[in-house]
Amino acid sequence: MKNILLCLISLFCFKVSFAQQQSCNCDNALNNLITKIENEYPGFKEKTKDIVLYNSFKEQLKAEAKTTETSLCFTVLKKYTSFFRDGHIWINPATTINKQEPASTAFFNIDIDEFLKKPATKHAIEGTWKNSFEWTGGVVYKIGITKSGNNEYTGFVITASSSFWKPKEVKFKLFANGKYEFYFFDKTIRTGTYEIYNNQIIYFKEARSTFIKENSASTLSEAEIKRKVGEINGFGIKQLNSKTALITLPSFDYPFVDIINNLISDNRKLIESSENLIVDIRGNSGGTDNAYENLLPYIMTNSIRNMGVEYLVTPTLINGLENYIKTIKDNKEKQAELEMVKGWIKRFENKTGEFVNLKDSSFSTEKVDIAQLHPKNVIILTDKRVGSSAESFVMKTKQSKKVKVMGTVTSGGLDYAAARFFDFGCPEYMLQLPTYRSLRLPDYPIDNIGLQPDIYLDKSVKDWVQFALEYLEN
Repeated sequence: MKNILLCLISLFCFKVSFAQQQSCNCDNALNNLITKIENEYPGFKEKTKDIVLYNSFKEQLKAEAKTTETSLCFTVLKKYTSFFRDGHIWINPATTINKQEPASTAFFNIDIDEFLKKPATKHAIEGTWKNSFEWTGGVVYKIGITKSGNNEYTGFVITASSSFWKPKEVKFKLFANGKYEFYFFDKTIRTGTYEIYNNQIIYFKEARSTFIKENSASTLSEAEIKRKVGEINGFGIKQLNSKTALITLPSFDYPFVDIINNLISDNRKLIESSENLIVDIRGNSGGTDNAYENLLPYIMTNSIRNMGVEYLVTPTLINGLENYIKTIKDNKEKQAELEMVKGWIKRFENKTGEFVNLKDSSFSTEKVDIAQLHPKNVIILTDKRVGSSAESFVMKTKQSKKVKVMGTVTSGGLDYAAARFFDFGCPEYMLQLPTYRSLRLPDYPIDNIGLQPDIYLDKSVKDWVQFALEYLEN
């Protein structure tokens, strides 16, 4: 039920939050942000136990905001959100705030209708492209790429599922030397190197972004495209020797769920025939718990005891569910879901500002159907970049009798989660906040502490995989 609720919130909090509003000067923006976080951030009271320190910091920042120009205000707002040391609090500009920035740096002069009518050219890179996977909550782009100079191609927006991107805005530029300029969601430019595979896949290495060409003559099937995208993003499984296999999972983000599931199903025999399994999740900052569900039958020795969560009832939470009801009320196939959501709203009524557990217990038992054939020993490799749902994976697998966690402490971002967009009255900024807190609190906090490994690997260990392999087999 929790996963369903989070999905519904992600569908509608974003859409209802950014109505037409007046832009804010820095003083108003900071005051609005403070009000929003103090009233709707589930971790506010826990993170401001030293109220004197917090109030002093807040007043100093308010004084700074009064003399800060709008174009420089983001730095002030970022200082405020950073105070809480919560990776699930996230703020960024929704538009280019500096009005003096030349428009030519953000828009490409082209007739989109005429571009779409053009037949395919001898330049394989020219044409229409889409980011590789569509998933609930992500921005789906349709990009046009055309030659814009002797050694340059420009990728411009044709359509985007986010209102923050307009047609003709430049998304990236590709140069003949293999370099790129890439506009991120906040319109800042990142640079790096790109690679093109089969004239059908463009991979922006540093940006970790992939685009697939539409109507391509390539012989790659959809499954082969996904497999290739997984490979270039670092996903893989290989047999290290006759006893041990290694599976590498650098992300649990939504676009990679199918890739991970296919990786497991395509290599089922290898996993089942291996006496040992090393699962390398270093650098995995999380995504969704659904990404690793199919791996648990090979890792766990027993069912999993999970602590529950409780939602902070806010207008954003309720409005998101109410808007969802409007979209499914006439759908006969979703009447059971409709009644369930209505039941949630009823439990939230007259409880704004309170925490509500939607279940009847503070914990749940997750039954895992243990695979008949499975590795006898499992090592999970972690580092300081492992966070969110990747930390959830570590916490769950620690309950298995055959698992050893090896590496360093994780990042520590698991107490407040399910971040969603929140409107704080300033449409030039995007704000994400968590919507629930774990019922582990206050007895077992993870934020800014992390999960400790069973075996710590210090800097003298250069090859972690080799160390794990020797540990398992010697």
